[in-house]
Amino acid sequence: MRKNRFFRLLLAALAASVVFAACADARVIKVGHTGTKDHYYQMYLENWAKAVTERTNGRYTFEIYPSDLYGKPNQLIEGCQLGTSDMVLATGSLLSSYSKIVGVLDLPFLFASEKEASYVLNGPIGDELSASLAEKNLIVLAWWENGMRHLFPPRPVNKPEDLKGLKLRVINSKPMIETINAMGAIAVPMAFNDVYSAWQMKTIDGCEGTITHMLTQKYYELTKTAALLWYMHVPNPLIMSKKLWGRIPDADKAIFIDEAKKMSVFSFDFQAKADEGDIKKCEELGVVFTRPDRQPFIDLCKPVWEIFRPDYGDMIDRIIAEAKKAQ
Repeated sequence: MRKNRFFRLLLAALAASVVFAACADARVIKVGHTGTKDHYYQMYLENWAKAVTERTNGRYTFEIYPSDLYGKPNQLIEGCQLGTSDMVLATGSLLSSYSKIVGVLDLPFLFASEKEASYVLNGPIGDELSASLAEKNLIVLAWWENGMRHLFPPRPVNKPEDLKGLKLRVINSKPMIETINAMGAIAVPMAFNDVYSAWQMKTIDGCEGTITHMLTQKYYELTKTAALLWYMHVPNPLIMSKKLWGRIPDADKAIFIDEAKKMSVFSFDFQAKADEGDIKKCEELGVVFTRPDRQPFIDLCKPVWEIFRPDYGDMIDRIIAEAKKAQ
């Protein structure tokens, strides 16, 4: 009995030492994003990281940095390309300078809902866009949700004329700049985390963004009006440096991707439901939402498609055809 007990204790000690060694040798991967700590981005990343760590038996642990603490998105994307940064939950609009075709996602009124965007980005077209970025040393594990985008002006907007002369912050994306200008406002490209202070200083009159931004960035402190327009969808691809990706065994790569794709499906479903609740929260904070007829805005933005059609070729029509299958 004493001998058996000794062997059981020895095996337990050996198992503990193996676990300790695995944790000690775990690769620490840093992931940055531009949202605040209470933004959905943080929750998505934490849940994804936990699942990967568990499924790989602790071979990987993750440090998640909100609010650009690891670096601004454009810096992290460049860092991933060069191999000096690990990962970033990127704003899709910033990727067109690395792969021109990805910029097609910045066209206005391309998707009518999150459901359409999810169907397209989790299908062959999403894979094609990811492959174009892989050629630039940027590995897309999956396309996550960022929400449909709306306008947060200083006064109610019910028609395009209501936007005349307003300076609205946009992502530094040529299609987005052209879109806001086509609607009658003045597009002002600016880093995401500079918006609040620029708004306070009257450098801009308002911005565009998701309903989540209205809450997490506290835009409701700066304006009590918002126009629900569903005019654009900007996804958030989860990107890893190709240099780091090359050091991960194939079996672990499959886990990274599998969990990223699961989170993609979850994020699209979650965001669609969260938007409804977030609108109510904003209304409780005094925000008044207008719901303009989208058609006059769509008509004004049709020339934007033609400006960029030479860059995207048949990709525009292919996306629209795929999106209809989701209906």
